[in-house]
Amino acid sequence: MRFAKSWIVATKDLSVFKKNRYILYSLIGLPLLMGILIPGILIFSLQAESAGLTQAQLTETANMLINLFTAYFVIIAAVLPTIIASYSFVGEKLEKSLEPLLATPTTDSELLFGKSLAAFIPCVGATYIGTAIFVVIVDVWSFTELGVLLMPNPYWAIIIGAVTPLACVLSVEANVIISSRVNDIRAAQQIGGLVILPLLLVMILASTSQIFPLVTLALIVSGALAVADLALFYLAKATFKREEILTKWK
Repeated sequence: MRFAKSWIVATKDLSVFKKNRYILYSLIGLPLLMGILIPGILIFSLQAESAGLTQAQLTETANMLINLFTAYFVIIAAVLPTIIASYSFVGEKLEKSLEPLLATPTTDSELLFGKSLAAFIPCVGATYIGTAIFVVIVDVWSFTELGVLLMPNPYWAIIIGAVTPLACVLSVEANVIISSRVNDIRAAQQIGGLVILPLLLVMILASTSQIFPLVTLALIVSGALAVADLALFYLAKATFKREEILTKWK
């Protein structure tokens, strides 16, 4: 697989995304909203409980809530591709550039990787911006009120450093496959949204489970997502049919 060919496909899509206000506002608005809203709820909850807790108890409660709320950024990373990746092939049809795209001298792997890369870069980048805002707000509060910096911690590092991008890849690949099989953007987004449901369930169970230490669970989830991402990429290659797409969508 030639990365240069995939990058050409990716840069073309990225230039299109920049002109789409719906995509642009989603990439800016959702991470910013969550980056401010989540720590706001966290701090409000802790302040309400602070009167009846010692500093050690308040610190323990804060760490517990931080670990719980961190899972929401995994969900953001999975939600954003339903907006962007759903345009991968359906958007090409609307722009009347589908046939030239499929006729380009690229392999299916290069084309799919380029489409996935175009969706992954802005989605994971926007998620990390929201995460950075979250960390700054929480650490300013914790240093002021508790005299310690609560973040980063080992669980947070694994969730944000490994689980989040892997979850984003999973959502991107699933939505790229869906986009190549349907011919309506709304249908692609609705079906793609179903990918989030099992991931949401997994993250909630992992965050609240007492069976294994949180770090161990985070590593298990990371490994499972990595296997799923690899399997989904090969599934996309196996089910991607250029000729069928061209004849079906004409």
